Amino acid sequence: MEKSFPKTKEYMVPQIYDYILHRSGDKSVQNDKTGIQRMLQNFNGAFTEEQLRENMEKYNLTKMFELVKKYFKREYDYEDNSIILSNNYQQSINSYLYDDQVNPIFIHIDELLESTMIAFLAAAFKWSKEFENLEVYGECFKYVLFLLNDVCIFGKMQGVEANNALLKLLSNDTQILQLAESCYWTILVFSLAHEMAHAYFAHIGKKYSEKHLERKEYDADMVAYDIVLRIIMDADKEHILEDYTYLAPMMYMDFFDLYYYTDRILYKTRFYDPSHPTPDKRKRRLFAVVNKDEYEFDAVSGNDLYRDFLDIFKEYKEQVLLKMERGKLDKIIHVEKRRKMRGENEYDTAGSTEI
Repeated sequence: MEKSFPKTKEYMVPQIYDYILHRSGDKSVQNDKTGIQRMLQNFNGAFTEEQLRENMEKYNLTKMFELVKKYFKREYDYEDNSIILSNNYQQSINSYLYDDQVNPIFIHIDELLESTMIAFLAAAFKWSKEFENLEVYGECFKYVLFLLNDVCIFGKMQGVEANNALLKLLSNDTQILQLAESCYWTILVFSLAHEMAHAYFAHIGKKYSEKHLERKEYDADMVAYDIVLRIIMDADKEHILEDYTYLAPMMYMDFFDLYYYTDRILYKTRFYDPSHPTPDKRKRRLFAVVNKDEYEFDAVSGNDLYRDFLDIFKEYKEQVLLKMERGKLDKIIHVEKRRKMRGENEYDTAGSTEI
């Protein structure tokens, strides 16, 4: 299977060190020196310690938050510098805006979401790239399943053993690291802009019927994607977001689709939240946004990348269902633990997210 992955830029040095190793929850890798050394060992000669540190300075959550605020000011004439950014570990794949009308507003991007998202993208792209390699195929499937089961469903931060497995899988494949990081930053900007959009709509006094609260999410998605696409189109963007990542927000929705699918197949749990549309419905609305004539950029590489990603999206679903039916997943299923998490409810609303 021939892949037409986009060519990555030489200046792009993967920051997967920070978002997989540094945020892994394992004390042995939660310091810059140890994490950077492990990256240098696994990707010998691909980049230097200085390049890694420079990249960490250019690409980080705070910088992206400032970028989003800049574009809200420019495109929507909205500015609120009192909004706080929260980034602690709350054991959930979660992002949300908190506004109780009393305390300062804050946007929360969970550390678990950060580390899981970039690891998921790296494993999915590697799986797609070497689909015909049975060993890589098997390891990538197991890793994606681990992320969607142990990490997403049960809120378990990846530890050093999982980190080592991923680094071994990706060893010296800087193209996959860079693709994963590029798409990750586009997803992060989309997530930040989505939450900022909720604050914007509250600021202008937009009201929603209790019968159609899902429209809040559609509207926030529309504004967030508009922000993402305008950053991509900007000639002076200095390669902050690459054009081949323009469909990364769709991958974000697909990620949650796989998360809910895994929960349904393994634990018979169904996602239900009347205020949040399902990922497939949100994705259709996003396609309606990007198809507008006002957005002009080279979409060929992005289309190719998303097509390859969708191959893995479909393959994962088929394999999980097949292996579940054959009893091959029995050892990794935690039925009692999952039952305690959701209580006696038929639908699992506790597991829903505020993306």
